Amino acid sequence: MRNRKTQGFTLIELLIVIAIIGILAAVLIPNLMNARTTAALRAAQAHSSTLYTAAMAALAEDVTADPSTIAIGNCTTGGAIQLGTPAANTDYSVNAAPAQSTCTLTWSAALNDVQASVVSTAGGGTTTFINGVQQ
Repeated sequence: MRNRKTQGFTLIELLIVIAIIGILAAVLIPNLMNARTTAALRAAQAHSSTLYTAAMAALAEDVTADPSTIAIGNCTTGGAIQLGTPAANTDYSVNAAPAQSTCTLTWSAALNDVQASVVSTAGGGTTTFINGVQQ
């Protein structure tokens, strides 16, 4: 008589491994989706802060410019910060806003400060950052 040994996994072992993989997927996938949303919001916040810093640098460089004339060609797609009437490009420019974000650059007479606003729709909601601070 011959003794045959079969090699492989039993059905119980395979079911246990599949169950463990299912549990891990159920835990990790929602966390990964949340991480993407958080990363998109932090990118929008960083863009708002960078836009504010560039605008303040442009104003500091040209102290004779009227700050109420500060603008940017198209903040969402990127461009040079402009000062004066007629608007003249400064040496400061910004990159395009992150995905799912739009931005504006204005002068607030009430606050006597530049308002670099970035609105992000990442994660299904609307989050606004002004000068790098979440509102």
